[in-house]
Order: sequence, then structure tokens, then C-alpha cells
Amino acid sequence: MKNNPVQRVRKGPEVSRELFGGVLDFDAAGHYPGLELLNFIYCGEEENSFAVGDVVKIRRRSHDFGRKLVWDSDFKSDPRRHDVLLDDASAEDALRELLRCLQLEIPSGTKEPKWSRAHFFPYTPSLIHWDARDRSGRIKLERLYLRGGGALAFKILRSDPNTDRLQRIIAGFNRLYSPTIESPLEILAAFINDQSKKDEEPRLDEIANATRANIDEFESVYCDGILNILEQDGATSVAKVRAVMGWTALWLVLMQNKRARFSLGLDEGNIICDCGASSPQLRRVAQRCLQEVLSNIVDAVEKVEPNIANAQRNKIRSFFWATAAANGILNAWRGRKHFTLSVDALEMIVLATIPADKEMPFERFVDDVLYGRLGITVGRGAAELSGLINSIDASIFEENEAQLALQMIAAGLVTQYSDATRMVSPRTAL
Repeated sequence: MKNNPVQRVRKGPEVSRELFGGVLDFDAAGHYPGLELLNFIYCGEEENSFAVGDVVKIRRRSHDFGRKLVWDSDFKSDPRRHDVLLDDASAEDALRELLRCLQLEIPSGTKEPKWSRAHFFPYTPSLIHWDARDRSGRIKLERLYLRGGGALAFKILRSDPNTDRLQRIIAGFNRLYSPTIESPLEILAAFINDQSKKDEEPRLDEIANATRANIDEFESVYCDGILNILEQDGATSVAKVRAVMGWTALWLVLMQNKRARFSLGLDEGNIICDCGASSPQLRRVAQRCLQEVLSNIVDAVEKVEPNIANAQRNKIRSFFWATAAANGILNAWRGRKHFTLSVDALEMIVLATIPADKEMPFERFVDDVLYGRLGITVGRGAAELSGLINSIDASIFEENEAQLALQMIAAGLVTQYSDATRMVSPRTAL
């Protein structure tokens, strides 16, 4: 009698890749996918990181010198300290405080991070860096927080079948940092980067090379958004970088919801946002919507791998809520959470969905962009199309839409020309 072979239980990254095309992991939630994307674009093997080919290589750099200077209490014993810095405590303190101001936000952070947990926001190209940690007294370049969400976004961009859009995106990224190249901050960042551990030769990135693209039409929404952001000529490079990172995060969570539902044979569904309508009923619906999304992700994961470990399953699930919270799509990081739209999230959505020098009626923005393109329900029109008014009074959604309009007017995202004419434009989001 033959023994049946023991079937291998697939781990979280494999399951995530089958479901969503790439690795979505709680440790890599929040702003990290955007930072990872910029590493692939600006630290690639060749000057043109979108070069045709299946193999992705990257020159990783740690920026460990600057990060340890700020966030490592043992930096005073680092031999590079005396080789690089003047023997002037005040100058070192001034540099430390300057670099501290460049920290990428850690939404869940409640105390001073370790240096390997803290990253620099990519204000200039030389501030872009990879993950690193101390191992037995040596700096190792390896994934801690840049685990694959950005690799998936990069794969989607470079695999875009729309060649005209792809070439414009490449040109946009080539221009993105041009205003900062000769800035004092870039000169300083390049010098500090030179003191840090980095790859001498490009390294094959296995996560990026195993990532899949061209899975569904929603990828075109992501590419359109990146193109719109890059072609906002009136925006500063910093505003564009923030929008690229925020749009990448938002698209990933919306995609995660859509592909989980698809794998379960459900319709596309929608994200119901409470924009401050002061309706307890709408708040409960927005809370239940989040729970349904998270439950669908768990069900989809278990459908792919019924024996997956709880910790692995929960990491995929937690990527959604943590990334949504960090980017203003949820009301809070802790406690009872519901879907909403922060001003920062709205600014990023406007930059990504409305071309430069264009404007759109507010009602169209709510119905065609938020609901039609992104699957986000705010107003009555979307509620009618999705059947929500069969169980919730339509006036609640009318008030919700009115509150969204007031927030966007206050933020300068909507110009009210008359009682009947309200226009959304990226000009004031810049």
C-alpha cells in the first residue's frame, strides 16, 4: 500500500501572490509600498529602470550612516563617525536634527524607533534607500518592511500594454526629481549615502521577478493615476512624490478588496465611506463594510490555502486595514474603525484622477470617479446604483455627499462658482 505524499502548506507570500499578483504583508503596510516602488524605479540596474525584460535587478542602498546617526544610541562608537564628521558636537547635533525631520511617517509608532525601523522620506533621489539591519555587527541589506507591494506596483507599470502611456510615465519619472538634483539637500543626502552600506553590483530581486501583472482591467486605473500625477506640471516634486506613494497604497487596498471578492465569486462590491454626515446608521454601515472586506480577504486566503497558519493569514488581512489607515481611508489606526476620506487622501485622489489644467463638476467626481472608477460610495447616486437605498434612507447619502463637498471646499479642492456649480480641480491640491 502506497503512502500518500504530504501536501506542502503554502506560506503567506505564495498565497498572496496567487490571489493578488504580489506579496501583501502587514509588516509592509502603510507608506512602505510607495518607498519600495521608488527603489525599483531609481535604483535599478540601468539608468532606464523600465527597460524591457523579465529580469529585475536593483542596486540596494541602506543609508545606514544617516539613519544610525539619528536613531542609534551606539552611533558614537561607529568608526565612521570620526572619519566623516567634524569633531564638533554642535554640528553633529544640527545634522542629526535635520535628518530627523526627514523621517518617513510611522503611523503606528508611539516611541522612538530603532534605526532599522526608521526610513527617510524620498524628498530627493539620494534619500531613496532600501531596508537594512545589524547582523552580528555587520550591516545587511535585506527586506524588513519593503516586502513586495511596491514590487507589484512596479511590475504593473513596466508591463503596461498601453505603450504610449508607458512612455509618458517613463518620461514623467525621469523628470520627477529634476528640480532637486542640485539642491543642498540632495548634495548632503548623496554625501551621506556614500558613507553607507550599498550593493556594489546590481542584485537579482526574486520577489519582483515572481510578481504577476496584467491580471485585470483595474491595473489600468493605477497606471492612469500615476500618469496624471507625474504630468501635474504645476506641482512640486515633493507633492508628486507624496501623491505617487499615496496613490500606490490606495490602489493596492482597493485592488486587494476587488480580487478577494472575485476569487470568492462575488460582485465587485464597494467601499462605503462616512464623510461626517453625523448619521449613526451610516457610521455602522461603514464599520460593517470594513469588517466584510476583511472577512472576504480571510475567506479568499483560506480558499487558496485551507491550512495556512493563522499568523500568515492575518498578515495578508492586516495589510489592508493598516495601509488604509496610514493613508487616510480609515478613521484611525486603533480602536473601532470605519471607512472615511481624509483631506490628504482626497488631495491624492484628485491629483491622480483629474488631469492638469482640467476641472470636473463635483457631482461627476463623486459618481464617476469615486464610485465608477474606484468603487467608493459616498453620495446618493452611488447608493442608488449599488442598491444601498433599499435599506438606508437616501437622505443620509445626500447629507454625506454635502459634508464631503464642504470638506473639499475648505481644503481648496472644490471651487464653488454658484449654488449649482461646484468644480473639482487639481490646481488647488498642488
